[in-house]
Amino acid sequence: MTLGHLALRQAVVDGANMLVRVGAISMSHHGNFSVRVPNTNTILLTATSSFDSLNPENLALLDLDGRLLEGEINPTNAEIVHMHAVVYKQRPETGAVVHTHSTYATSFALAGRSLSCSYEALVRADMTDGVPLAPYGPRGSAASVDNIAAALNSATNTKAVLLENHGVLAFGADPGSAARANLIVEEAAQMAIFAEVLGGAKEIPAHLLKATVARRDEFARAGTKRT
Repeated sequence: MTLGHLALRQAVVDGANMLVRVGAISMSHHGNFSVRVPNTNTILLTATSSFDSLNPENLALLDLDGRLLEGEINPTNAEIVHMHAVVYKQRPETGAVVHTHSTYATSFALAGRSLSCSYEALVRADMTDGVPLAPYGPRGSAASVDNIAAALNSATNTKAVLLENHGVLAFGADPGSAARANLIVEEAAQMAIFAEVLGGAKEIPAHLLKATVARRDEFARAGTKRT
């Protein structure tokens, strides 16, 4: 096996390590992470089922139809190739996808609940539609993949999908962005659960979502200020 696309491989390792470091993952550190090889219909996917001791060589090269092109992949991760591929197909601008069983987000998934946009960080991370729920289907099955596609179609402005009875699937322009999306969803879910004892999280009104996005973009256009 060659170690082509070393920078992409390392970016995946860095994203996975960040999620482990901040604790936005289940106790087992189970997860899988992929990155699209630029200008191709191929992805590099973690070939092991844990983020512990992940190395750049622990990624396999596959196409979006699930064919293994280089390396090796264990049965557990071979099951979920199409779970990643459907995101790249539905959202062609996506550069990376990460799946975890992060505790609080997965709690929403187990309860069969989507995550509404009550946390400002979701707005700033382009998730003004919140995080939709994909109904349950056996792991990586055609039913599961179809449900993910339907959830993505139901929420244009999101960077994640909750997988009922399973976990969370987050994505972004690159591995760092995908990892941050997973982290923000986990934060939002944690805070929403804590807010239940105070009467429940309150959604941000639609007109204020637009104002928040406009303010973010205004300051981004102005760039960094220096004296």
